[in-house]
Amino acid sequence: MSPIEPVLFRVLWGDPFKGLTQGVILAHDTDEALVAAHELRPDLPRPRTAFLVVETSG
Repeated sequence: MSPIEPVLFRVLWGDPFKGLTQGVILAHDTDEALVAAHELRPDLPRPRTAFLVVETSG
């Protein structure tokens, strides 16, 4: 189930052994984040990893 409001995802492009590029994408789910990231950076290989960015209070 997707949240009503979009949330932040950190998307990674590349290979951890050869170098990574990362960005923060506002999306409803990981699939949407990966598609948006690819549209944002079509010059890079399609990203395959997205992590939910969670803010903690404290």
